[in-house]
Amino acid sequence: MKIRKVNHELYVNYLKKATEFYEAAKTEFEKQNWNSCVLNAIHCAISSTDALTVFFNGVRHAGDKHFDSINLLQELNLDKNLIKDKTRHLFALLDVKNMTEYEEKLTTEDGAILALKHADRFFGWVKEVTKK
Repeated sequence: MKIRKVNHELYVNYLKKATEFYEAAKTEFEKQNWNSCVLNAIHCAISSTDALTVFFNGVRHAGDKHFDSINLLQELNLDKNLIKDKTRHLFALLDVKNMTEYEEKLTTEDGAILALKHADRFFGWVKEVTKK
C-alpha cells in the first residue's frame, strides 16, 4: 500500500476539503444533481479519511485503490469495534465510486440520499475524533 508522510498539523487542510465536499454534496442534492451529490459525498469521505490518518499517524493513503485506506484506519490507536462500525460508511461510499464516476448508469435520488447519510455519519465521526 502506498502512503505519504504528511505533517500532523496539516490534517486541518484535509478536514477543510472534506467540509467543502460535504457542503457541495448537500448543495448538489438540493439541485437534484444526484451524480455530483454522490461524488462529492465520496470525496468528502476520502478527505475525511486523510484527515484522520494524518491527525493520528502523520500519513495518508497515496495509492490508486481507495479501499486500501481502510487498512490505514484499522491501524489507528482507536477502539477497533468503533473503527469497524464507522468504516462501513466509507466502504459503502467507495463501493459506488467507480459506478458513479465512470459507468453509464445514473445515480438515483435514493442513491444520493444514502450517500449523504454515509458521508454525514463518517464525516461527523471524523470531526468529533479530531477535535482538540
